Amino acid sequence: MLAAYIFSLAVGGGLLALSLFGDFFDSEVDADAGIDLGGEADAALDGSEVAKLLSLRALVYTLFGFGGAGVVLHLIWSGAQPVLTAAIAAGMGLGSGALVSTVFGYLRRTEAGEIPGESALAGLRGEVVMTIAAGDIGEVRIRSGERQYRMRARSDDPAGVDGTLEAGRPVMVVEVKDGVAYVAPVGMKLLED
Repeated sequence: MLAAYIFSLAVGGGLLALSLFGDFFDSEVDADAGIDLGGEADAALDGSEVAKLLSLRALVYTLFGFGGAGVVLHLIWSGAQPVLTAAIAAGMGLGSGALVSTVFGYLRRTEAGEIPGESALAGLRGEVVMTIAAGDIGEVRIRSGERQYRMRARSDDPAGVDGTLEAGRPVMVVEVKDGVAYVAPVGMKLLED
């Protein structure tokens, strides 16, 4: 069982470290698992609850909590309590994943997670980071002076005439609603209007 704890600690801790250093060095290592269930949701779990359970962030913290607790308890008890160690490690892993999901869910629902003055971002140019398909949500990077923002984004064209906005494509922020930037591709048509 020690191998499972070490593996979980290495993978979870490695992804957390990569995320931390990626933000520090301004690299593109941020990942988010947006899950769109579509259709009818199961009576026991609606789409938002399933998305919380299956988020990449929650999985990473669960692995890290499970592995960290398992390794520490295994070393403390010298492997003498494998069932108790596994039960406590599983509880710690699930608890840390649930806590992180709850905290980030709160930040997403309240003004605490909003960028101050989001409306000030309208009119700024940005770049698509995660492809925005017609009708779907992607991600853009917007620079405002010395600051850089990464935001969820949708195409401003509801009919999808402009098609998919691929990663790397320059865009203009038309407006920001509820933390989502509505963007239009920068091109000759935009310059003519």
